[in-house]
Amino acid sequence: MVARSARSQQSKRRTRAQFVARQQLTHSCRLWKQLKWAGEPLFEKSPTAYARFRTLMRRTPVVFTPCRGTMADAILLLPGMPVSDGVLPVVEQWLGELPSDGTAQAAELHGTTALFTSLTASDLHCGDILRLYTLRQTIESSRPMVRIAAEDLSADDFQTVDGRLALVGDEFADEMAGRALVHIRGPRCSCQQVVARCTYYQPFTTEEALLAAASYGGLTKEVS
Repeated sequence: MVARSARSQQSKRRTRAQFVARQQLTHSCRLWKQLKWAGEPLFEKSPTAYARFRTLMRRTPVVFTPCRGTMADAILLLPGMPVSDGVLPVVEQWLGELPSDGTAQAAELHGTTALFTSLTASDLHCGDILRLYTLRQTIESSRPMVRIAAEDLSADDFQTVDGRLALVGDEFADEMAGRALVHIRGPRCSCQQVVARCTYYQPFTTEEALLAAASYGGLTKEVS
């Protein structure tokens, strides 16, 4: 038996940029699996729906979780997470509170939280679908988890505020939830992202979180 030493010319995949990219990819994969539980994802299949989702996820904050322990499989609700990608116009949407216009009904609902949209009744055609995605940040067995549900709404579920469609209810004040309303017309849909007040993810975006997640073997020092 002859022992010989060997040296790989391939660079070690432990640079900061490589580690950040792997962390984002891993977390995006977890979110994708949860999104699929809500139904067939509404993404262009070019080359695949998952590939398109990963591309859009690069615009979201990067979160860092350790590779071992209870938090290793943590899933975090991220603002701006894509839930659909299509060719219909984007539906602008935001969370806020109902104003009062002086009517008795408006006075009663004044201050109620709502999901406001840029849609008008004239934007909808017969057969159109408005699908509401609800994402909830939960803690299960001491581990952060995101649960996603999708519901097709009817025109009766909306109120008209300043000529635009809005969903009104106290549930939109939940700071551990996010929403995204998708406009669907046949095989086409709008490109939508999650709007949320949830800030639970923020401690996982810090330099301290990155270093803790990388503590398994350290990062390769950058060469200036």
